[in-house]
Amino acid sequence: MKAWSVLLFLLFVGLSYSSFCQDFVKVDISNKQPRVGDFFSITCSLKNQKFPQELLDSTAYYPAKYLSSVASKHETVYKGIEILDIKDTNYISQDDSISQRIYSVVAWDSCELALDGFEYSIGGKTIKSEKVYLKVRLYEIVEGVELYDIKELFSTWKSKASGSRVLLWVLMGLIIVLVLSASIILIKRYLARNNKGDHELPLEERVLSAINQLYSEELWLNDKLQEHFVRFSYLLRSYLTERFELSFLDKTTLQSKILLKKIDINESSRTKIVELLTSSDYVKFADSSISNERIAFLKIALTNIIEETTPQNIQEYD
Repeated sequence: MKAWSVLLFLLFVGLSYSSFCQDFVKVDISNKQPRVGDFFSITCSLKNQKFPQELLDSTAYYPAKYLSSVASKHETVYKGIEILDIKDTNYISQDDSISQRIYSVVAWDSCELALDGFEYSIGGKTIKSEKVYLKVRLYEIVEGVELYDIKELFSTWKSKASGSRVLLWVLMGLIIVLVLSASIILIKRYLARNNKGDHELPLEERVLSAINQLYSEELWLNDKLQEHFVRFSYLLRSYLTERFELSFLDKTTLQSKILLKKIDINESSRTKIVELLTSSDYVKFADSSISNERIAFLKIALTNIIEETTPQNIQEYD
């Protein structure tokens, strides 16, 4: 019987103490849906106990965690409720001493939060704050008007990254187009040069073809003897210039004779060339006549000169 009396007494004392001194911090918020940048207060209350002295830290934030549908973000620490001021007050209510600590705060982000609050060491034990919930908005709710909040999912840095990626792809596309265009142009030029080289006749064939064309016109029969020999002389000098890589086009007959001495050909060919130059230049610059047989002979002589001065390897190739 005594044991039961002791147990009942201890139970009565425990209940009396728990009613006399609460084992948690009651938390009230002046505005549970503040806007970003609005000042509001968080009031923490203790019954028959006093809060420990606390100095305001300029970097202090009221403890809170994110409430988010994004798993990686949900219940992560949020440090956006800045404490601006702390004020302690005490008063009596129904024979109980009420101690209050009021935090003046401001929220800097649009989100939903669970306020965990501080833990206080009082009388050798730790007392936790009551958990409350807060929704911070960018705008004030107006009845009848549907507004949409800005989600964290669409942060500005993602837009910038997306824009940078688009710009990168555009630049890569331009570079590819330029490289392809340059490659096509170079290939076309290469093929054109090859085709030109394939279809271009050798020097001796071109000159012989031009001589045959000249003689087919028979200009000397139409009182155009000088024109015939002007063209004849040009063909001869052009051939010598291209064959020996020495300019005969701007040289006089005498200068051409001197120039011929620098060419490594047999003396017979050199003599024939001098004779052709002298004959063609004489008729070209003088008002003289020449027989048809002589004109035909000069053609044969020029043809022979071309054959004699054409390198053997070219003739064998032809």
